[in-house]
Amino acid sequence: MNREIKENRIASVVFLLFAVTYLAMAFFTIGVPASRQSLGPDAFPKAIGVLMLLLAVVYAVQSFRGLSKEDEERAAIIGAEGKLAAYMDIKTVGIMLGLMLVYAFFFERLSYPIATFLMFMAGVLVLDRGHIIRDTIIAVFFSFGLYFAFTVLLRVQLPPGPLSWLGL
Repeated sequence: MNREIKENRIASVVFLLFAVTYLAMAFFTIGVPASRQSLGPDAFPKAIGVLMLLLAVVYAVQSFRGLSKEDEERAAIIGAEGKLAAYMDIKTVGIMLGLMLVYAFFFERLSYPIATFLMFMAGVLVLDRGHIIRDTIIAVFFSFGLYFAFTVLLRVQLPPGPLSWLGL
C-alpha cells in the first residue's frame, strides 16, 4: 500500500475519532441553562460537532475509496498532481492539532478575537498560503466581526480578556 494512502487513512480515522469525541463532549458536558432559551449555550458546539462529524465521514470515505482514474487525470490537466501527492502529511496535521490545543489554552486569557486572530495567522503560516496581506485582513474581519456578532447581536458572552475595557 502506498505510504500516502496509508497516512490519509490514518488521518481520516483520527479525525473521525476526534469528531465523535467532540460531539459526545458537546452533548454530555455542557449544562442546560436554568431559563428556557431557544438557543442555549450548547447549540453552537453541537452544530459544529455534527458538521465536523459529517466532514470526517466524507474524508474517511474518500481516503478509503482512493482517487479514481478520472480524478487523477483532472488533477494532471490543471497541474495539481504535485498538490495531490503532498495533500496531507502527518507533520502538518500534528502541528495544526498542537495549535488548536494552544488556542484552547489561550482562549480565555487573551480573549476570543485576539486568540482567534493569532490562531488563524499561525495556521496560515503553517499551511504556507502565500497571501499574507489578504489572510491578515480576513483574520481581523472574522475574529473581531464574529466577536461583535456573538456579544452584541446574539448576546452570547465570549471571553473579553484584555478587551474588557471596551465594554463589549
